[in-house]
Amino acid sequence: MIRNVAALFLVMVGLVGAQLEVESEKINVEPPRISSYNIHLVNDLQVLGITVHCKSKDNDLGVHNLPHRGDDYHFSFKINVWQSTLFWCRVEKQNAYISFECFWTEIHHRWLRNRCQDGDVGTCTWKFKDDGIYLRHNSANTDELVHTWINM
Repeated sequence: MIRNVAALFLVMVGLVGAQLEVESEKINVEPPRISSYNIHLVNDLQVLGITVHCKSKDNDLGVHNLPHRGDDYHFSFKINVWQSTLFWCRVEKQNAYISFECFWTEIHHRWLRNRCQDGDVGTCTWKFKDDGIYLRHNSANTDELVHTWINM
């Protein structure tokens, strides 16, 4: 009888341990890899327009004027094979500017990826408002202040 109880106890411990292992695997599931990104740069100023100039090491995307509130300059790309894709922009409005990285590849951190993830695609939406530059946090459905304007 004691052997049966001991055997049953060992079986139950084994099942509970297996269940805990399965649960921990569920928690540590990697989010899907995003290899294609869309970057949106949106004029959300109350008045006046902005000028946007974005580039990477290999691509100069040119100067774009966004004269009206709601105007959107956007571009798309795939992450390079070396996982080193980087885009930066200089944005100017009357009497102020900002230079910032609008996309960088994250290997060890997920700050940008978490905000830009939109299903299996990355959509990073940067909004230029009167008090600074905001990044859209897609899953939270909020805009987060990331940079403030630098006076010229």
